[in-house]
Amino acid sequence: MALVAIEFRQMTADDYEQVGNVEARAFYNKPSPERDAITRDLIPPDWTVVAEVDGRIVAAVRTVPHVRRMHGAKMGFGAVGPVSCLAPYRRRGLVARLLVLAMEKMRERNQVLSGLHTPHDSLYRRFGWERGESKIAYSFGPKDVRLRFRSAGGHTDGVGEADWQRVDRLFQEKHRNANGPFLRGEQWWKYAVLGHFERDKFVDYDAVVWVDRDGADQGYVAYTNRNMAPAGQWIPQEVWIRDFVALTSDAYVGLWEHMLTHDLAEKISVEMHPADPFRHICDDPFNVQTREPDGAMIRVVDVEKAFEQRPYLGTRPASVVARISDRHLPWNDGAWRIEGAEGQTRAERTNAAPDVEMDANALAALFTGFLRPAVAVTTGFARLNRPEALPEMEQLFAVADAPFCPDYY
Repeated sequence: MALVAIEFRQMTADDYEQVGNVEARAFYNKPSPERDAITRDLIPPDWTVVAEVDGRIVAAVRTVPHVRRMHGAKMGFGAVGPVSCLAPYRRRGLVARLLVLAMEKMRERNQVLSGLHTPHDSLYRRFGWERGESKIAYSFGPKDVRLRFRSAGGHTDGVGEADWQRVDRLFQEKHRNANGPFLRGEQWWKYAVLGHFERDKFVDYDAVVWVDRDGADQGYVAYTNRNMAPAGQWIPQEVWIRDFVALTSDAYVGLWEHMLTHDLAEKISVEMHPADPFRHICDDPFNVQTREPDGAMIRVVDVEKAFEQRPYLGTRPASVVARISDRHLPWNDGAWRIEGAEGQTRAERTNAAPDVEMDANALAALFTGFLRPAVAVTTGFARLNRPEALPEMEQLFAVADAPFCPDYY
């Protein structure tokens, strides 16, 4: 089929039905009036860019604005997804152009970082995204796990979407100085944490708050059940934990005690911070299966402003000249002097010879702390031209915690 007229543009209020049809069909679902109505209510048209062929929308890329925490700093962030294209129009460069257009819009809106979740790493690496966050996942039968410790007292209190501010206070306290979590607003809490749209219907999750003996909220857990593969005449159930936050050891143990009461389920599954110690509070840790699921792919959208917003955690002033290759975003491409001192980081263009050379992918993984400079230069992610620059890079890209975001998008 010959492409007669192609236009890449921002979505308008008249495009919701067409975009909803593209997104549903691209992921092998059926268009849903309920989904379209929720999209109209929650998603402004200027969050989405579309490709129109002969007057018909055939591909779309959405970017949801967020604010990402990084050790006390707040950074503008563009969460990409879904990326959709009708099957007959794939592999024609439409999505490639939309991804670049989306990043141009991000830069205009001071979204200095971007992220996306995908099983297609090789595709998105071509456009500068790289794995930049980590997780640990647990899966176990609730009847197979006994805890080594018991909570000292307290109780759970059921909550729903109307209580989002109650759980948000706990979330904010837990992640105040973390590396990766978003600032969550009311709509995100209601539609992405305490509930979720699954195919053709909206599902409320179960959630409880842990209240200590003094009556203070100290943690919460949100979860849901979902069907597993049928086993004979029964359909086994999996309890999937969407969000788990504990401010105290008592809340941590108490919330796990609560989850273990769901012993009619075949399995409990959860993804946690990579340093989470759950297996180690179990009497037999080998009854808990673990894996390391992929975190989000991250991309630096604006080098200058991203470093301006990034806190400096080095123990002394440091400076390095980095040649960054970015073939899709010309405002990033070139040599940069990156400096850090007294809690502040900055990057400015320079004509100086580079101490280190890297592409946008390596920069993304270094920026979040997912990849250490010493590993980057010994594995091919970065080329070191001056050996003395490596300790400087270790200072500049230091983090206090592994990058982790509990949200999918």
